[in-house]
Order: sequence, then structure tokens, then C-alpha cells
Amino acid sequence: MLRAYKRISPVVMALGFATFALAACDNAPEQQAQQDQQAQAAVSYEGETITLYVGRTPGSGGDLAARMFAGHWQRHIPGEPTIVVRNLPGGGGTRVFNWAAEVADADGLHVVFSPTAGIEAVLKEPGLRANFAEMPFVGGLMSPNMAYVRTEQVKEPADLLTAQGLRFGGNNPIARFDLLGRLALDALGVDYQYVTGFQGGADVFNAVRRGELDIQVGSLGQYRFSIEPTLVAEGAAIPLWHNPGTNENGEPYPLDVAEGIPSFEQFYEQVKGEPPSGREYEMLKWILPRVNDIVYAAIAPPGTPDDVVAVLQESFAAVTRDPVYQEEARKMYGFVLPPIGAQLGTQLMRSLYDVPDDVATFLNNYIDEVR
Repeated sequence: MLRAYKRISPVVMALGFATFALAACDNAPEQQAQQDQQAQAAVSYEGETITLYVGRTPGSGGDLAARMFAGHWQRHIPGEPTIVVRNLPGGGGTRVFNWAAEVADADGLHVVFSPTAGIEAVLKEPGLRANFAEMPFVGGLMSPNMAYVRTEQVKEPADLLTAQGLRFGGNNPIARFDLLGRLALDALGVDYQYVTGFQGGADVFNAVRRGELDIQVGSLGQYRFSIEPTLVAEGAAIPLWHNPGTNENGEPYPLDVAEGIPSFEQFYEQVKGEPPSGREYEMLKWILPRVNDIVYAAIAPPGTPDDVVAVLQESFAAVTRDPVYQEEARKMYGFVLPPIGAQLGTQLMRSLYDVPDDVATFLNNYIDEVR
């Protein structure tokens, strides 16, 4: 009943005996749940090495996030295995997921921990061959982000609606910050020019500092550590909004970690005097959870045994509750990245492939306009 893995580890060997015992009888759900817990307890990573794959270059934000999390994760996995991080950048972040789907052994010893490629899945970009709906979701972290503007033309939030020719900078038309920023600005009816092609958030920030750009959507961590102490403290910029989280009903909610910065919905109502509406806002609301709620995702190769996945899921969640991890996260980001549980994460990953025709048409045309 085991798959023909390239390497059968003690983890899978232990799982095989436990799974055989479970299959031998037909029990009530309560008994099944108890036996599932016993099967998970039989999985031990003692003496094993887990390789964590990151689709970013060494020293990048995604790489540092994975390495910091890995240092705590190994303490919460039964048997406390060694975790090593391997970088597989390329393909705009899709190479690592393609590798996990097509090459990696499904033995519980190979896990991707990387910024997701949600928009690529929604748009059916040919470079992404991995299907996230077929890959077990282990756990995720949200990386909140926000928008700010220079104060030459925008002294107060309401000035955004009357300013002319503001320059919004980004990396790529399908990049998360670029797409969310454009949709928000268009929903508000702002007059702006989109300037793309910057290599990263730091390059956009430096262009804003030089006065070459006016608006940036960047990570909340970048704002707290780089933008707020400089441009905002100097009176050269003001915060606008943060992109909110999304609850189980698909409704946006403000993030506690973005204290002092209104959510987009709050900002819209503040400057327009009414709740947000219109086609661009509806598209923003639809795309937001799919590209923004899960930024750092831990995903296993398809076919990884369920009980091994359950152990990885529980240990991942245990890290997010660990005060030692939370303290290091506050030092690294200025706050604790909100966690995304396995159930919600699985739902979001599957929703990437349930795209209404009108949404697909709009997004493809909207992105093609600025490619």
C-alpha cells in the first residue's frame, strides 16, 4: 500500500504499519479520530533530515523567512529532525513548485516553503505546471502590506482623489503588490501612471526617496523598518491603507498588526464617504485572498502520506503559537505574521482553479493592458 518512492524513509515505514492497522477495521468517527492521532504519534523523524525548498535567492526576504521558521519548526516535529534550506529560484518563483510537483520524493522529507504563485495559477500562466490543488497544504503565513504616498501633492488622504499624474511604481504587472495597487487606485478613481520593471521593493522605495515615484505598495515590515522612520518621520510621505485579510465568508477585515493604518475599505469610506463599490473593487475583493492571504506557504509534493502531512501541519501550527518564535518574528518583522491554518489554506489553494469566466477575462485584459 506504499508508493514506490525513490527513498523509503523510517518516517514512511512507521506510517505504513500504522496505516495498515487502521485499514483493518471499520470504526465510528470518534474511534477513527483517536486512531488517526495514534498513527501520527507513530511517525517519528528522529535521525532524519528534512529539506525545505525556497524559490528565492539566498538572503532574500523569502529565504530569511524560511530559515528563521525552520529553526523553530524542527523543535516541534516529532523526533526533532535536522532541517536544511535549499534555494531553487527561477521562473518568477514557479520553478520550486514545479520541482516539488514533478521531481521531489513524496516521503515527508521534502517540503516547499516559499512565496506562493497564486496569480500564476489563477491566470493559468504556462510557466507554472504544478497544481496547488493536488499538493498537500501544510501551513501558511500572511505578510501584510500597505500603500503610502509622497506629500508633494497629497498632504492629506482626500488629496489623493484630486492629485494629477501620480507615479505608482512596481516590479511586474502580475506581481502581487502591483496588481493590488493598481486595482485599489482604479477603484478610487486616482489619476496615476504605472511605472514597472523595478527589481524589488527596496528599488521602488529608493525611487520614491529620489522623487522619481510617488506611490508604493510594500510589505508592512518594510514600512515599519524603512519607510516610516525615514520618509514618514521627515514629513515626506503619509500612509494610505493596508490590504486587509479575508474571513471565511469572503469579507475583508482590518489586520490588528497594521495598527494606525486603515484597511482599504476604511480608507475608501474615509475619502469617498461611502463603502467601496464598482468593477475594480469587486475584482480586488475577489483576488485579494487568493494572492494576499497566503504569502509564505509550506506545501508538500503530491502523494505525501496523509498522516505524515498531518504531523507536519500540526507542528507548523505549533510553531506559530510558540512564544519563542513569536518574539523572534517581532524582532525580524516588527510584528508576528498572521498564520493561515491547513483547512483554510487548502480551501484557498483549491479556489485558485475555480475562476469565473468574467473574472478570468477581466484579469487577463487588465494585466495585458500594461504588459
